[in-house]
Amino acid sequence: IGRCTSLRNLCISGEESGRDRDALMRGVNSNKSVEVFELYDHLDFDVSLLDNFCANNPKLESLTLDGNDIGDAGVVTLMKSLANHPQLNNLSLGSNNIGRVGCVALSSMQNCTSGCGWVVPCLVQLDLSYNRIDDTGLEVLASSLASSTTLKRLNLSSNTFITSSGLRSLSALLHSENCILEDLHLESMPIGDDGADALAAGLTGNVSVKRLMFSSDVAGSITELGWSSFSRLLCDTSSINSIHKSNHTLEQIGDTVMTAVPRGHDLRHYLMLNKSANLHRTAQIKILMHNIDLDIEPFCVYNLTFLPLLVHWFESGILCRNHLKSKESLRTFRSRKLSVVYKFVRSMPMLVADAHWNRMLGVVHLKKKMICEKKDIIHEKKRKLDLELQKLNADAQRLGEDEMSLLKRVRH
Repeated sequence: IGRCTSLRNLCISGEESGRDRDALMRGVNSNKSVEVFELYDHLDFDVSLLDNFCANNPKLESLTLDGNDIGDAGVVTLMKSLANHPQLNNLSLGSNNIGRVGCVALSSMQNCTSGCGWVVPCLVQLDLSYNRIDDTGLEVLASSLASSTTLKRLNLSSNTFITSSGLRSLSALLHSENCILEDLHLESMPIGDDGADALAAGLTGNVSVKRLMFSSDVAGSITELGWSSFSRLLCDTSSINSIHKSNHTLEQIGDTVMTAVPRGHDLRHYLMLNKSANLHRTAQIKILMHNIDLDIEPFCVYNLTFLPLLVHWFESGILCRNHLKSKESLRTFRSRKLSVVYKFVRSMPMLVADAHWNRMLGVVHLKKKMICEKKDIIHEKKRKLDLELQKLNADAQRLGEDEMSLLKRVRH
């Protein structure tokens, strides 16, 4: 293994004796070609055996050390080896008895020296499942992860010491302008209604997370109150503006087939909408779904300048009809549009009247301008005809004089 230059993937699973394992690790430490390294279920494994491998292998992209019980001390050692690692995009440390101190060590992935940046610059996936992380540890970790511009998948499953208070601390990550997290795994954790409310609050305003994964046992601890928090996250029906600002990117809550979400709950429909339509179209569908008689009063402040936008919005919404929970015919949808336009116009009668008479006055001015232009054309033609007549008269006078002169000559 140490001399091999073509080895790319190396997976070691099961327990070898201490002597054999130490010999194997010496070979691994000398290798500089492995890109994916996996080591499973070595309960008394000393992470320092991988110091040289982690620090000196520039091609390492994925490191999995699940089930090795490295503990907080092992994480501290590992983070020193991984500092400024250029290619590592996947780090899996599941089932390693990592607690609060380990989270502090993991937070060192943030470049504290410069105050910004990320010393594992390409990390995309981080798996910390089946550990003993608590609320304080998660708060430290979330605060650090908020500076990552690459993290897309975070697995915190089966960290049963995390409560709703700890889940609220995820807001630091989820509300970060750097956040591009897409998958958040919280399987086998005591979420409950308080946790659901905490997650919904954290995901408010987030535009990257697509999948919030947890198992059926977690779903069982959530009542209608918790599901309503998620439903309000995806569609806050308190106002049109609130619906527009709701979350339109979250596509999945629970497992892959949405068995966690109660049947018939609006949340199911919202999730399907988020998955099947683009961001702006989804918001439009939700607004149409919950506003049969659209309240146009908030838009009257824009006066008649808003009317063309209102008409265009309804015209573009024709394609949304089939996505509504109760499908509408084209005739019904257009009736809704006409009703809203009528209400909008009726709410500002003087402006409409002024606009009408201004338009009529504009027509009159236009006709007057056209008449004046025609009059000018006629005057110009008359002027030209007068000039032509004067020329003809001058020619006739000259001819008369020539005729008289000729007669005098004939007489002589």
